[in-house]
Amino acid sequence: MRVTRHNSRTASAISVALILFTLYHIGEGKVYEKCSLARTLDRQKISSRTLISNWVCLVMAESGGDTSKVTKLANESANYGIFQINSKTWCRKGRKGGLCKKQCEDFLNDDLTDDIECAKQIYNDGGFASWKGWVDRCKQKTLPDFLPSLTDAKIYTKCELAKQLTANGISRTYQGHWVCLAIAVSGLDSSKTTTLPNQTANYGIFQINSKEWCRVGYKGGKCNMKCEDLVTNDITNAIKCSKIIQQQNGFNEWVMWQKKCKGKELPDITNCVTIG
Repeated sequence: MRVTRHNSRTASAISVALILFTLYHIGEGKVYEKCSLARTLDRQKISSRTLISNWVCLVMAESGGDTSKVTKLANESANYGIFQINSKTWCRKGRKGGLCKKQCEDFLNDDLTDDIECAKQIYNDGGFASWKGWVDRCKQKTLPDFLPSLTDAKIYTKCELAKQLTANGISRTYQGHWVCLAIAVSGLDSSKTTTLPNQTANYGIFQINSKEWCRVGYKGGKCNMKCEDLVTNDITNAIKCSKIIQQQNGFNEWVMWQKKCKGKELPDITNCVTIG
């Protein structure tokens, strides 16, 4: 009887440990948006920058940018992680193995080091055509250009933004509102891109939306601008488009301005040395 109870307690403890282990690894997962993914892949040197758009398209086609995605297949193998790497050929469940000599579960957290090493090996072996998602949704398609967000992006200070606002004709009377808006929507990050549930995205330091104001891959929208041109460290286009938005709809166009700035104390930029 004691042995039975001991075994039962041991089994329960193991079950709890497994549940906690699983929850821990699930908690490490992350869903990447396109520009953040492009910068991450570039930093980890997955390939030349000219191919980054293909990698981003591949990831979005295979996993939607979700590092924790697992897809079970009819042949009893499974695809793991952001690149959906298969357990039959490239990795092994529960231990290191496969052609990449990796454990499949290591592809399910937000550290992409193992994923990228194996993805590069797959690419070197068979090219992008190794992934059906790339063949179906990316091959011979016009892909977004992420080069501007890789080469020209920065996080502004309040005074740096104030200088740019003055240089682009924004009255100092309203600059506190513009600086507050930028802090609220992007944290002053000129490279920020936010993908929305309606399949549009907000771009740049003022988070300008692609549905109405710009177009991905070509000039368009009410600002007649390419969305990718709003995520460089030269925020001239972002300011020009935001002025059009503000003139047409006011600051109320930005929900975060209403929440964080309207009727609130604005950032103090009185000591900033501005231009002109």
